[in-house]
Amino acid sequence: APVIADEPDNSVAGRFWARDPLMLCASATRLPILRPSPRPQVWAQIRPTSRSLCTAAVFRGRQLVDAARAAQLRFVQFSFVDLFGVQRAKLVPVARCQELAEDGAGFAGFAAHLDLSPTDGDLLAVPDPSTLTPLPWKPEVGWVACDLELEGEPLSHSPRDVLQRANAKLKAHSGLSLKTGVECEFFLLGAGGQPGASPPVSDVLDTAAKPCYDAQALMRRYELIARLSEYMEALGWGPYQADHEDANGQFEINWDFSDALVTADRHTFFKYMVRTLAESHGLRATFMPKPFASLTGSGCHVHASLHDAESGRNVCGGGPVAYHGLSTVA
Repeated sequence: APVIADEPDNSVAGRFWARDPLMLCASATRLPILRPSPRPQVWAQIRPTSRSLCTAAVFRGRQLVDAARAAQLRFVQFSFVDLFGVQRAKLVPVARCQELAEDGAGFAGFAAHLDLSPTDGDLLAVPDPSTLTPLPWKPEVGWVACDLELEGEPLSHSPRDVLQRANAKLKAHSGLSLKTGVECEFFLLGAGGQPGASPPVSDVLDTAAKPCYDAQALMRRYELIARLSEYMEALGWGPYQADHEDANGQFEINWDFSDALVTADRHTFFKYMVRTLAESHGLRATFMPKPFASLTGSGCHVHASLHDAESGRNVCGGGPVAYHGLSTVA
């Protein structure tokens, strides 16, 4: 088993790690350095890729634990989204976050909507500490987005991994980064509803033939919409408007655009937060595209813009009027 040392040694492994930038980062922050036990004949044959021997993994665990303790969290939800958009999670005590951040929280991947079978090994959810978010409605619990790994490799069809690879490819090929904003629509429904009955919209007065931007229908759900907006503001998302949408019982809240991955993580958390707060008000929230044949469906408009990866400059504008002001890059 590895042991903790205060300074790097001169062994093969020690020299290997000394060339690792993350090793230097760990040393600068006074993190302990892992040193192998005195078994050189075994160590020389093993590349230090195990998470328990990986400085990057140790550093990630320290980041997560430090942030969790600073926020006075008791638990952290290690979360990921499957191919059907279902959010999966495990609740981890802060006291065990270090080891699970290093090794990953184990899941039976075939039990989620992923392209895996029972013959595949354990799916590991590896947290991204930068996404740690205390739940505004239960501040002793934090939420963290995770990247998925299978047998030591990223799960190539994990939604978050797909987006990260696309971002990396865009930057490598063109020096650009993608920023996005979303307009996320959802229905607020009653807790009941019988099969075959009319759409179980929670507000019995919300019956207008053209309800889009209906002020009264919006204000009848003021407590829930205001609470959501205040939570988003506290999280630093920059919510700037909310409205009643084109279908009865349908709403939308908008917030500031950001890097594509940040927006995707926030979108995931937003859906979780809306459903949870709706339940606390005795309601149900759904983001299904077309839950009712007789009503306008829910969309999620995406605003996308390309930016210079170094300067952050938006490169989509400044084009001719004939192209609606779009640049040739756009």
